[in-house]
Amino acid sequence: MTLRPGQRLAVMGAVLAIGATACSSGGGSTDNAAKPGGSAAPPAAKTAAVRIGDASDSTGPAAAIPEAKTGGTALVLERADFNHLDPARVYVSHEQTVLLLLSRQLTTFKQVDGQTVLVGDLAKDTGSSPDGGKTWKFTLKDNLKYEDGSAIKAADIKYGVERSFAKEITGGPTWIQEWLTGKGADFRTVYDGPYNGKSYDAIEAPDEKTVVFKLAEPRADFPFAVAMHTSSPVPREKDTKLDFDKKPFSSGPYKISSRDIDKGMVLSRNEHWNPATDAVRHAYPDQWKFEFGAQNQQINERIIAANGEDKNAMTFRTAVGRESAQKVLETPDLKARTADAFTPFAEYFDINNRRVTDLKTRQAIVAAFPKQQVRQILGGPAYGELSTTLISPTVLGYEKYDSVGVPPTGDPEKAKQILAGATPTIVFAFPQTPVWEQIGVAVNEALTKAGFKVVAKPINDKSYYTEIGRTANEYDLYWSGWGADWPSGIAVLPAKLDGRKIQDDGTNYALYDNKAVSAEMDKIALVSDVVEAGKQWAALDKKIMTEDSPVVPFVYRRQLTLYGPGLGGVKVGFIGSTYPTDVWVK
Repeated sequence: MTLRPGQRLAVMGAVLAIGATACSSGGGSTDNAAKPGGSAAPPAAKTAAVRIGDASDSTGPAAAIPEAKTGGTALVLERADFNHLDPARVYVSHEQTVLLLLSRQLTTFKQVDGQTVLVGDLAKDTGSSPDGGKTWKFTLKDNLKYEDGSAIKAADIKYGVERSFAKEITGGPTWIQEWLTGKGADFRTVYDGPYNGKSYDAIEAPDEKTVVFKLAEPRADFPFAVAMHTSSPVPREKDTKLDFDKKPFSSGPYKISSRDIDKGMVLSRNEHWNPATDAVRHAYPDQWKFEFGAQNQQINERIIAANGEDKNAMTFRTAVGRESAQKVLETPDLKARTADAFTPFAEYFDINNRRVTDLKTRQAIVAAFPKQQVRQILGGPAYGELSTTLISPTVLGYEKYDSVGVPPTGDPEKAKQILAGATPTIVFAFPQTPVWEQIGVAVNEALTKAGFKVVAKPINDKSYYTEIGRTANEYDLYWSGWGADWPSGIAVLPAKLDGRKIQDDGTNYALYDNKAVSAEMDKIALVSDVVEAGKQWAALDKKIMTEDSPVVPFVYRRQLTLYGPGLGGVKVGFIGSTYPTDVWVK
């Protein structure tokens, strides 16, 4: 998912843990990056294995944390309220995080001995397909209950997915809808939701425990797709349409007991949630209290001071900012209560392939780009690990390579050789903030030294993605970021570089259109073995960069997040945020 300053961030995508699990990107502008201070450099990103679990992996209860205890209130501080809580509309990391407390889906992820495992959540396992991935069947566990004690039924999952087709229900992921219809973004031309009284025959619920999906084409990744909240159950009689976004009907361990939009929210126990059915969630606190409205630095200052109820405070997405990072990293008791790990996000500097049509010019930009200098401005090694690939170590099949072979500081002499005397003009666009002004200077110096003429174009931070997202934008080089929806190249390369996805406010910011590459993406998408598909996605990654150089790979992001001394079990999670599932009040 697009890494946007102040907008949507990672999605369920970051499911392949990198050594440690992933941590929130903070949802803020890159001015929030942490400085490494005097601490040792963080460890390098490591590729971790992902495994598709079986019924035994999916059986609850979640393994107890020896020192944990039940009771108390955990406090969550966020600068803004959740824009969406409707499972069909959630596509942002911190919103998916709160839904871990309120909602369940067919599958989900847990970590076992450093390995990320896809397991059944509502389903007994991760599903089965009799025909190589075109038809997927899931059987629900016993004793699944909503907040009012009524049973969760297969028909509720069918209806929950059906309502995601409605034109009123927007903002969430559309993998399931697109794969069911085979129509891509035009899925509503096949089915437009249940509000006109129509059911969708491609989803079947033959009995109360069985749900079957009949896809247009085989999709080996489908068990990963239903780990997103699109597969959460919604009883037809409880569907309040747009109002469901304010107070969804809970199938998780907690329910909303009060909510004051933009100010606060309190979650209390769903007494009908059965831990024996849940292999992931613990639900140790009696309550979760949310406060909205403080700025990022205020949140960090409150957690550092830990006065009163702030002793039991955490945040799902607010990173330790530049203002506090050195103090936090050099103060042992503060550093001891940080979650510091890689996020699922990779960042790039996209080259506008419609404007910069010459391959040698793009290769020279990649060769000259000052990655290390830019990262230092953003916070140094604590900001992330410098990258050379399109997909990150979080993605199955990841293969490390370097298509240009230059030092991280850039190589202006090699860039000059590639340009062979040409002096191209490059329009460099960036968010208009103090930090990015510094980055503009660093990029200007490096590219000028390599033989380019650089024109700086600061863009209002609030409209940055709108501007670079225009297909007729007048910029040549600009920053963006992406996190996979799950650990597969299908959730990265088509989104970033499929020419058929070029549209205003789209995700192919590089405006890269290679029809042979798009055809190869279609071919790999149909591979029934996810491991083999991973190898092919990695090979395509290398082919794209080696032959076309459409972007400058920049970093694999990491995040540093604080929590109060009164909490235990705070960890970084699979979707790019700080997780609540193991948290307990000391």
